[in-house]
Amino acid sequence: MKPTAIILAAGVSRRMRPLTDERPKCLLPVGPKAVIDWQFEALLKNGIHDVIMVVGYRKEMIHDYIRTHHPSFNVRFIENPAYESTNTLFSLSHALRDWSGDFFYMNADVVYDARVLERLVPGQDGGYLAVDKKQCRDEEVKVQVRSGQIVAIGKHLDPAACEGEFIGVAKFAGRFAERFRQNVLDLAVEGNEMQFFEYALDHLADKSGLVSVDVTGLPCVEIDFPEDYDYAVESVVPRLLAAQGAERDV
Repeated sequence: MKPTAIILAAGVSRRMRPLTDERPKCLLPVGPKAVIDWQFEALLKNGIHDVIMVVGYRKEMIHDYIRTHHPSFNVRFIENPAYESTNTLFSLSHALRDWSGDFFYMNADVVYDARVLERLVPGQDGGYLAVDKKQCRDEEVKVQVRSGQIVAIGKHLDPAACEGEFIGVAKFAGRFAERFRQNVLDLAVEGNEMQFFEYALDHLADKSGLVSVDVTGLPCVEIDFPEDYDYAVESVVPRLLAAQGAERDV
């Protein structure tokens, strides 16, 4: 049985305004599809049909869009009612109160090649983070790796000491998923409202089993700023379309 995919799509995306004044970021057009379409396409190619979406900002638009464009999926919507004043740690906690099994995690603003998920699928009893090995910028979520294991994760890390950027797509399985779930629920409390979900990973007392999965070279981008959106349209999507064309020609 395939794990469920948890997609966080609750945020207001203030940094993307005015593009997100009238629609949530996951519904922005990126090439011939919306951001979220690329994700559902990747899920479908990897045989994943069960989805939990955490929504908030313009939730009705997301409901209607998913039900219209992706009717073959079993999608359950969970609301983060405090979406304007909390971050992804709290959004994930809402999903994990209702889910205790293995799961794929993804931020709803990532455009990525289906092969990213394919590389995560085999992972058992661990935390598997898709990492683009590159020189990172200060505002990106970075990982430090020692002897093959992630020992620290977050935006606060020194880019020079990091292996690369966590692109916002992961898999959590087995006992590790259970430990991580409990840590999310324990930390989603007053005072941590604006923490990202990576805060719960970074604060795990035992990070054994938390590893990076190299996705360097596969087209992907997390859209946080307008320049990321431009990069997605101008660079990532043409590579995705070219890869799909190559698949059809095989």
